[in-house]
Amino acid sequence: MANFQTGEIPPGFAFTESGGLIHYKYGIVLAVPAANQAGWSGDMWISFGSAWGDAKIKVNWHDGSNWSAAVDLNVTQAGGRVHNGAKLPTSTQKIAIGRVKKSASDTEDDIPVSWLLQVAEA
Repeated sequence: MANFQTGEIPPGFAFTESGGLIHYKYGIVLAVPAANQAGWSGDMWISFGSAWGDAKIKVNWHDGSNWSAAVDLNVTQAGGRVHNGAKLPTSTQKIAIGRVKKSASDTEDDIPVSWLLQVAEA
């Protein structure tokens, strides 16, 4: 049986259009069971969706020792859910997510964007 949890990315830009940090208070960190560990946690995926507008987000993963390189994702209202194309890296324990300005003049920092964490039983 699969399990899931969902939530919303808070309003406000965490990153500039060039990827610089504006402020971490606009981001969210998801603490998750250590992903894809044989014997106790199943395969785990995260995806994102938006409505009433398009948004750009930055996502990276922590494996208990190090943060991954950040990945920028464009989440569009017209498209389906967006993900990084694969299950979460093995041992992922935290996921950091923040909104990115699409341009210097971007003011749409409150477009509804949700996250979906899915876990398949081991």
